[in-house]
Amino acid sequence: MIGLKKFILGGIAAAALVAANTTPAPAADITLRCAHDHNKEGFYEIIWQTFKSLVEPLSSGRIEVKIFGGAQLGDEAQLLENMKIGTVDCAGSSVGNIGGHIPKAGLLGVPYIIQNDKHRMRVVDGKGKFFKALSDVVKETGNFRALGMTTAGVRSVYNSKRPIITPDDLKGMKIRVMTSDTQVKSWKALGAVPTAMAFSEVYTGLMTGAVDAAENSPMFLWTMKHFEGVKYYSITAHMVATGVTMISEKAYQKLPEDLRAIVMAAGDTATAVGRFYDEQSNKVFMRKVIAAGIKVNEVDTAPFVAKTASLHDQFAKSLHAEGLLKVLRAEAMAAK
Repeated sequence: MIGLKKFILGGIAAAALVAANTTPAPAADITLRCAHDHNKEGFYEIIWQTFKSLVEPLSSGRIEVKIFGGAQLGDEAQLLENMKIGTVDCAGSSVGNIGGHIPKAGLLGVPYIIQNDKHRMRVVDGKGKFFKALSDVVKETGNFRALGMTTAGVRSVYNSKRPIITPDDLKGMKIRVMTSDTQVKSWKALGAVPTAMAFSEVYTGLMTGAVDAAENSPMFLWTMKHFEGVKYYSITAHMVATGVTMISEKAYQKLPEDLRAIVMAAGDTATAVGRFYDEQSNKVFMRKVIAAGIKVNEVDTAPFVAKTASLHDQFAKSLHAEGLLKVLRAEAMAAK
């Protein structure tokens, strides 16, 4: 965990520098309510605990961070609604769930739009061109401000019926998808029967047969115990998963000027810590999945890519996200 400590210490140093160059404000009693729908092993818990460990001391106790995990205040979709009305101050969302609130960001949920890990690392870089473009998109909603970009492993299909080897194997298969028009249309293009379902309901859906399949990274296949309801894990690698951590605009505006930079810097650092944890832990969780007896198979993704390639431009146009797609493609070229 040396790397994790390095991330945290680096963030503390950066935030301390910000604090040293701000003018002290009168003491205030500020509480930031940060919520997520992961369990204790999920990366959101790591992110918000790190955020708390940075913000509270660097604000000299003027900000208290309260963390509500395990969907206590709702799943991702509900948390975004709660941020808009002011009952949640900080939360994160996968791009698959974000489209209803930040439509242009839904582009990142299209299959195979991020091509590989090198491409993803450029996309999620808090100082990179894509994050700057995405931050502007988030801010223009008037409801949120981006703190950083998360990663959530590489999403692949797990199911109770059969190994997925070609797109034909998905035909007629009821697959849980995130609450996103992008997701529904993408899985229809691959021949599956998409069923929108809250993340907290997936375990029950798999166990009861309400859905035959779901898709996620090894972390969530294991930590949410989805492996108990499936037999096969096919590495379709259809989404190099990303998401956004955010503070609500209402909460941001309530912060004194001198504390805003501390909160934003801490959010960026905490999200980077979460990315590091995600990268390391998914390797561990895959070993656990295999040890549990789940049959894992590699997949030739070329036929899947071919079936979804036209969706990139289609969704960019429908979401008015041509600008984001242009930056994404430029970063893909730079990653080669």
